[in-house]
Amino acid sequence: MKQVFAWLGLAALAACSTPGIDYSARIVPPHTAAVETRLVDVGDFQGPGGNWYEGRFEAMLASATFDGAPWFSLARYSDGYVPDGQRAGIYEGIIDIVEYEAEEYTHTVSKCVEWDGLFDCEHREDVEELCLREEVEVSVTPRLIEYGTGRILFSDTYFGSSANESCDEVYRHARRGRHNHGGWSYGLIGGVEPPREMVLDALADTVSQIRLDIAPRNARMRATFVDEAIDPVVRADPRFEQAVKSGRDNPYGSCASWRELKVEYPEAPAVSHNLGACYESSGDFMGAHTLYAEAAEQSAAMSGTGTPMKAFSQALARMSSYRTGLQLIDRLTSQDSEWLSVPASAPQQDEAGS
Repeated sequence: MKQVFAWLGLAALAACSTPGIDYSARIVPPHTAAVETRLVDVGDFQGPGGNWYEGRFEAMLASATFDGAPWFSLARYSDGYVPDGQRAGIYEGIIDIVEYEAEEYTHTVSKCVEWDGLFDCEHREDVEELCLREEVEVSVTPRLIEYGTGRILFSDTYFGSSANESCDEVYRHARRGRHNHGGWSYGLIGGVEPPREMVLDALADTVSQIRLDIAPRNARMRATFVDEAIDPVVRADPRFEQAVKSGRDNPYGSCASWRELKVEYPEAPAVSHNLGACYESSGDFMGAHTLYAEAAEQSAAMSGTGTPMKAFSQALARMSSYRTGLQLIDRLTSQDSEWLSVPASAPQQDEAGS
């Protein structure tokens, strides 16, 4: 398993309310069918800016990398390419304008109308301006269709927004002041449509969102500490609070403290959990999983309900999911020599768009 983790060089906690240790991580999104489908093409995205969006989407696929290597390979099914035994798919989708609002208003501003020199205003006048404030929200629903079967492997809806405000001078007058003459808002009625540039800006927001859901990435994660002990004896021990705080500036010292506390309080869920966070930040995910499971069981026993407390059950579930994702990555990257042999097509963007 490709794991390059070490406490040495780890960034300590940034200024944040959640204590713990930051470390380099390999993040695998939960949409495993999309992650596994690495031989892809881009089809039609129907709706405003569809042609433009197809180009942007294809460029995103072409530039998506993981561990420094491309994750997707682009294949043109329309050019007669047929995948040979590999899972392949085509992305297509629907674009909608969810809402468009515009408001006109006027206000008065003081402007220099005559200059005596650089930064030296000779004469100012009040200027009445007519302004237009616009906001647009769009949605994109991409679908990944499996080549050969037509099965939908992945589908979700993403939202983007854009805002713009512009003012034009109407007339000048002598009295100073600032006032609003009111305005109106309107949506997609009466044939009113938002400016194309605003729609494209809003659509651009969604591309990076989709990238996070369909391919793995390298990122920073935080192995968090539980900062409050359930066991009153542990809570009264000043070393517990000191170990939580020292994680910010001294991960080595903090983890040494958790090991000592674990020997002294083997049944304390917060101690078990926090030592598990140390194992997680060092790349020992099996050890972390074991300690998170212990903490969940211990908290269930202490709660008297037989149900683990939320913080402990969530940590266990997160680590289980993370380990599953790493196993998927190992399997897929071991197959890289197969799919990397497929010639990739250079993405083409159509700025004219629809």
